[in-house]
Amino acid sequence: MNKKNLLSGRERELQEMAERYEKAKLNQQSIYLDAEDLADLADWYSVRQKRDMAHEVASYGLTLHPENISLLIEQAYLYLDDNNLEAAQQIANQLDSTQTDTKILQAQIYILNNERPKAISLLDTIDEQDDVDTMINVAYMYINVGLPQEALTWLKSGIERYSDDEPFLSVLGDVYYGTKQYDKAIEVYNKLIDKNPYSAFYWFGLARCYFDQQMYNKAIEACDYATISDEDFPDAYLMKGYAFFYLQNDEKALECFKKAGDLGIVSQCFIDTLNGLAKSAEKKWEEALSYLQLALDEYEDDIIISRAMLYANIAVCYRRMNQTQLSDQYWKKAHETDPEDADVHLLEGRMWLEERRYDKGHLCWEKALQYAPYALTWNEIGMACIENLYLEEGKEAFEKAKEMEPDFFQINEKLATTYLLLRDKENFLKYNRLCEHPLTIDGLIEIQKLLSQEGKESLEQAIKNIFSALR
Repeated sequence: MNKKNLLSGRERELQEMAERYEKAKLNQQSIYLDAEDLADLADWYSVRQKRDMAHEVASYGLTLHPENISLLIEQAYLYLDDNNLEAAQQIANQLDSTQTDTKILQAQIYILNNERPKAISLLDTIDEQDDVDTMINVAYMYINVGLPQEALTWLKSGIERYSDDEPFLSVLGDVYYGTKQYDKAIEVYNKLIDKNPYSAFYWFGLARCYFDQQMYNKAIEACDYATISDEDFPDAYLMKGYAFFYLQNDEKALECFKKAGDLGIVSQCFIDTLNGLAKSAEKKWEEALSYLQLALDEYEDDIIISRAMLYANIAVCYRRMNQTQLSDQYWKKAHETDPEDADVHLLEGRMWLEERRYDKGHLCWEKALQYAPYALTWNEIGMACIENLYLEEGKEAFEKAKEMEPDFFQINEKLATTYLLLRDKENFLKYNRLCEHPLTIDGLIEIQKLLSQEGKESLEQAIKNIFSALR
């Protein structure tokens, strides 16, 4: 799959084409379609996570149009999506190596084979580098291999020249998103939506920008428009589910995840895991354990959650049910399954912290940082510490995150709030000035009300409420 945004009019054509193809298949009838249409239809199925149908359409197309270049290239990209580099290379070997499309395909194969210099040298031999189609296709190739900055380099010369070209703007929005230039990406997607307000791809592109900035309500709204445009667009339901999950609306989250599951983008294992995590958050340990055990029974190398993390969450359930022996057994399984899973060590550290065993939690976090020495890891440690009233330790963790990644999302807000809790006026003012939305007098009064609640448990919940607003 070349992962290109299909324009809204073409989307409708392909939807109708898919209905005709599937009806003919159901009635065991043959159907004739143009080679270019079949290549786009295969891509259409692939975008919707219908991998088997994508391969089937590409193969069927080649029976009707043997050796057709567009179909062969589409089939090669499908193989690349499946990490079958050998099959993709066999197809590339059949194609005219002087053609631009072949060079772009071969360049992607080189990069995936860790031969990036070869890819760069090959792309340099393309004659029509300023051609809009060439720029678009090379940019998508770089997006596919996770190199959006290289994609932007290829597009730069066309940004002004093709500022009103819809296909060019489509890839430009994706590139700005990939390089975390969210404001620019939002501007491009809004421009595209003005051109084609019923494109699910453009609304989803906008949703991604909001989601990555943790603007979850706006992400949900954009996903709603995406599913109005295409009610079977699975990625929108998945993202909407995550947004509701982070907003702690588990009921709505699961509703979206189930729809995504019906469309084949998530497994039942994933849904049961989310049910288990939701019940854990509610401290309904027996119900949580039941769902997590189901997820473990269904597990088949799920890409969304690791087996080690399933064991770890089950271990926490048993611990909270005072079945320490079973808990220890599952912690052992978690570490044996993947000793280097930083998330497992983070979760175990949080468990010990909740039991007021900072010494043991600290040891777990040392291991987490050994395997994932990133700002994100320090942020997770900071959140766990603050939510459990280890304010000094939380402050140090957030400062480490800030040092490693000065623009880490909402790190200034977290530091300002932490120093406020520590009654450190100087540092509170320092970081509050750096916040995108500094705390106002009204905000401070609201925090004072939350913190005025009596009792340790009330204070812990108040702090969790404050930090939940920062998520």
